[in-house]
Amino acid sequence: MIKLDMQDLNDETYIEDNRKRSYRHWTTLEDKKLLELRFNGLRFRDIGVELKRTAISVEKRYRKITDHDYNYYV
Repeated sequence: MIKLDMQDLNDETYIEDNRKRSYRHWTTLEDKKLLELRFNGLRFRDIGVELKRTAISVEKRYRKITDHDYNYYV
Protein backbone atom coordinates (compact mmCIF):
# COMPACT_ATOMS: atom_id res chain seq x y z
CA MET A 1 0.00 0.00 0.00
CA ILE A 2 1.29 3.45 -0.93
CA LYS A 3 0.78 6.21 1.56
CA LEU A 4 0.46 9.73 0.16
CA ASP A 5 0.09 13.03 1.86
CA MET A 6 -1.72 16.07 0.43
CA GLN A 7 1.55 17.52 -0.89
CA ASP A 8 1.96 14.44 -3.10
CA LEU A 9 -1.53 14.88 -4.50
CA ASN A 10 -0.88 18.53 -5.32
CA ASP A 11 2.44 17.82 -6.98
CA GLU A 12 2.02 18.39 -10.74
CA THR A 13 4.62 15.74 -11.57
CA TYR A 14 2.73 13.11 -9.60
CA ILE A 15 -0.53 13.90 -11.39
CA GLU A 16 1.14 14.04 -14.80
CA ASP A 17 2.89 10.69 -14.36
CA ASN A 18 -0.34 8.91 -13.41
CA ARG A 19 -2.47 9.98 -16.36
CA LYS A 20 -3.57 7.16 -18.62
CA ARG A 21 -2.47 7.27 -22.21
CA SER A 22 -5.25 7.40 -24.72
CA TYR A 23 -4.92 5.70 -28.07
CA ARG A 24 -6.40 7.29 -31.17
CA HIS A 25 -6.98 4.91 -34.02
CA TRP A 26 -5.42 5.87 -37.34
CA THR A 27 -7.85 7.00 -40.00
CA THR A 28 -7.53 6.32 -43.71
CA LEU A 29 -7.03 10.05 -44.26
CA GLU A 30 -4.15 10.12 -41.76
CA ASP A 31 -2.58 7.08 -43.44
CA LYS A 32 -2.73 8.76 -46.83
CA LYS A 33 -1.32 12.01 -45.41
CA LEU A 34 1.49 10.07 -43.73
CA LEU A 35 2.42 8.36 -47.00
CA GLU A 36 2.25 11.64 -48.92
CA LEU A 37 4.44 13.51 -46.43
CA ARG A 38 6.97 10.68 -46.24
CA PHE A 39 7.10 10.46 -50.05
CA ASN A 40 7.87 14.19 -50.07
CA GLY A 41 10.88 13.59 -47.82
CA LEU A 42 9.61 14.68 -44.41
CA ARG A 43 11.09 13.05 -41.32
CA PHE A 44 8.89 11.07 -38.93
CA ARG A 45 9.29 13.83 -36.34
CA ASP A 46 7.95 16.47 -38.73
CA ILE A 47 5.11 14.23 -39.85
CA GLY A 48 4.25 13.66 -36.19
CA VAL A 49 3.94 17.39 -35.62
CA GLU A 50 1.67 17.70 -38.66
CA LEU A 51 -0.55 14.79 -37.59
CA LYS A 52 -0.35 15.57 -33.84
CA ARG A 53 1.23 12.19 -33.07
CA THR A 54 4.57 11.07 -31.71
CA ALA A 55 7.45 10.36 -34.08
CA ILE A 56 7.61 6.75 -32.91
CA SER A 57 3.88 6.30 -33.53
CA VAL A 58 4.28 7.71 -37.03
CA GLU A 59 7.27 5.48 -37.77
CA LYS A 60 5.50 2.34 -36.52
CA ARG A 61 2.42 3.14 -38.57
CA TYR A 62 4.51 3.84 -41.66
CA ARG A 63 6.28 0.52 -41.34
CA LYS A 64 2.98 -1.27 -40.82
CA ILE A 65 1.21 0.21 -43.85
CA THR A 66 4.19 -0.18 -46.16
CA ASP A 67 4.63 -3.85 -45.22
CA HIS A 68 3.79 -5.83 -48.37
CA ASP A 69 1.60 -8.28 -46.44
CA TYR A 70 -0.50 -5.47 -44.98
CA ASN A 71 -0.50 -2.95 -47.85
CA TYR A 72 -4.11 -2.08 -48.68
CA TYR A 73 -3.35 1.05 -50.70
CA VAL A 74 -2.05 -0.71 -53.78
